[in-house]
Amino acid sequence: MAGLTTASIGGRLARVYFILLKSGKPMGVREVQRLAGFSSPSSAKHYLDKLVELGLAEKSSGEYVARVNANSLMSVYISLLGSVVPRLVPYAVFSTVLLTVFWLLAKPSLESVLVAAVPTTLLWIEGLRLLMLAKRIVLEKHEKE
Repeated sequence: MAGLTTASIGGRLARVYFILLKSGKPMGVREVQRLAGFSSPSSAKHYLDKLVELGLAEKSSGEYVARVNANSLMSVYISLLGSVVPRLVPYAVFSTVLLTVFWLLAKPSLESVLVAAVPTTLLWIEGLRLLMLAKRIVLEKHEKE
């Protein structure tokens, strides 16, 4: 299905991708079925095979593992400490820590701190927005296809 793009990933397909990404290890069809809340293994297999087709998962020995494709919109999410988080969240944490240390050690002017706080705030806003989107997709168990 070369016509499909990662922009068309949503709903159940995104939920299966996030389950694989969060796991960080190869998973079988029945395990994905259980975690995704699907009524049959064939539903889980359908979505897993579609992810393989899109290059977002790999299949080996009957198990599937998430693959982060650098050209994919889904690459904005990473697995970190057993959770799926947008890449912007660790950047926002780093920026916040850097800004705090700068403020404590250098004693800069208020204007300097405010200028540095703007991009940090934007990182937090966008990172949390993407985090809420991922949680909403994963938690949607009863959507119409």
